[in-house]
Amino acid sequence: MEAVILAAGKSTRMKSKTSKIFHSICGKPMIFYVVEALKRYKIHIVANTETYQTLQHLFPQAQIHIQKNQKGTADALNSVIDYIKDENFVVVNGDMPLINTDDIESAKGILEGQKFECVLLTAELENPTGYGRIVRDNYCIEIIEEKNASDEVKKIKEVNSGIYIFNTKAAKLALPKIQMDTISGEYYLTDILKHLKKVEAVRVDSENILGVNTRKQLSQARKILQKRIIERFDNVTFVDDENTYVNYDVTIGDDTVIFPNVHLKGNTTVGRNCIIENGSIIENSVIKDNVHIKPYSVIEESLIKSNCEIGPFAHLRPLSELGENVRIGNFVETKKVKIGKNTKASHLTYLGDATLGEDVNVGCGTITCNYDGYRKNETIIGDRVFIGSDVQLVAPVEIGNDALIAAGTTVTKNVEEFALAISRVPQTNKPGWVKKFRETMEKKLKEEKNAK
Repeated sequence: MEAVILAAGKSTRMKSKTSKIFHSICGKPMIFYVVEALKRYKIHIVANTETYQTLQHLFPQAQIHIQKNQKGTADALNSVIDYIKDENFVVVNGDMPLINTDDIESAKGILEGQKFECVLLTAELENPTGYGRIVRDNYCIEIIEEKNASDEVKKIKEVNSGIYIFNTKAAKLALPKIQMDTISGEYYLTDILKHLKKVEAVRVDSENILGVNTRKQLSQARKILQKRIIERFDNVTFVDDENTYVNYDVTIGDDTVIFPNVHLKGNTTVGRNCIIENGSIIENSVIKDNVHIKPYSVIEESLIKSNCEIGPFAHLRPLSELGENVRIGNFVETKKVKIGKNTKASHLTYLGDATLGEDVNVGCGTITCNYDGYRKNETIIGDRVFIGSDVQLVAPVEIGNDALIAAGTTVTKNVEEFALAISRVPQTNKPGWVKKFRETMEKKLKEEKNAK
């Protein structure tokens, strides 16, 4: 069987410069889910001139066809019908991200088993307002749009989904017979049923046929799809699954616990026995086993190896690589760094364009000064280095193994191994200085007051 995805609409109700089929749902463009559901079939996508190139780039496995005149859904099918060679084909709208492959396969079996010319999927809605109603009469099925429906027909709750499985030969004979609607000037695919002899309608779950035309429907689809994604992870504890956001491509290992308002985005992989606490955002990153990410940490395009502890309020920017048992504490920012195992940067630190060895202690307030106004420069820190608080490492600079950088030091040249680097002004204590200072100031203020 082949598949035709109708995706040439103008998306006017979405009120966006971006075609609705490219709006993101759980990390993927909406139409991705339609293509994914139909991937077992040879896929044709009907596009317009604005979406053609993007669809070619996203789905090189599909044949993309342009609907030149955009005169309705039947006209869209007409632009591709001559390319369909299999005995049967399915037609689906590109704005239906919740479609179910099993529904289509079931309808295909009915079509082939009972020699129908068309099987369409329908659903029953408590509020069918706005949908075309299904009127049944043995093997004659009619779709009556709401604007043409009588009061009696409007009571019908069974509605058209817009998903059709056709016998190809019958569809090719019937399609040219569709007449243009005199009001809209368009050709509607629903009218093809008038020219087919044996048609069946199969009810499916209404959730599966939700079409997305507005921002509100986009939100509805996102909630449903998010629920489906989270339900895949029966090996993971979600403290509040209704307020956790996991993208389609994310993987999570056994016994990991995810707290509320966590966002796992892109191609993120989370290992086993991890804890990811409230409000953390992780995108396109690899988190190995037994990692604890504390609240409100942001991790982007980074690798965190096993047994690390991150946050709270840490920010790992792209190309941060942490070895095993590394501690990155609150208000620490990293970018393009490689940090060896057992190293700690516990608070208020910036590490950028740097390589840190194993067992390094980075004191509070340490900064790698990596930018000179023209280029980024690298800082290299060896193993077992101790860096005191409030240290500036002015790159390019290298610190040897086992060196000690005294608190308050500004390092501007390399430090050899086992050396102490200290650049602060020596401390001087002046006994009794404060008393003399106070006496002088009080005398001066009194004189100024008397002078007035």
